[in-house]
Amino acid sequence: MKEANYCFVCSKTNPKGLHIEFKYIDDIAVATFMLAREYEGYPGIAHGGILAAILDDAMGNVKYVQGYVAYTIEMYVRYIKPAYIGEELKVRGWIENIHHKIISTAGDIQDKNGMIKVRAKAKYYIAGPIKN
Repeated sequence: MKEANYCFVCSKTNPKGLHIEFKYIDDIAVATFMLAREYEGYPGIAHGGILAAILDDAMGNVKYVQGYVAYTIEMYVRYIKPAYIGEELKVRGWIENIHHKIISTAGDIQDKNGMIKVRAKAKYYIAGPIKN
């Protein structure tokens, strides 16, 4: 039996998680979300670490839905504009390249008007298929 998903970002069963639900459109992981004050850094602004975790999940999840475990080995995050608490945001993650067991990905977080707030690139190691 496949182990239950308890991911901090996307699990529905983790009581302290963000419960972000991803959809897959043309091999891009997409989700809309809004962060509560518990995820604040500076007053009124979402904590950068939480935004990075959300991007990591979006970029890594593309391979997960294809049935593979892939571990983050490197991640670069560029914060462009503040993301505000209570603001509707959209995260996207996609694969740019796969070379042997290394996946190169990209992603972003944008507001409802399409303004990019955060960009990221990451590499993941494909450990193998998800064990059922």
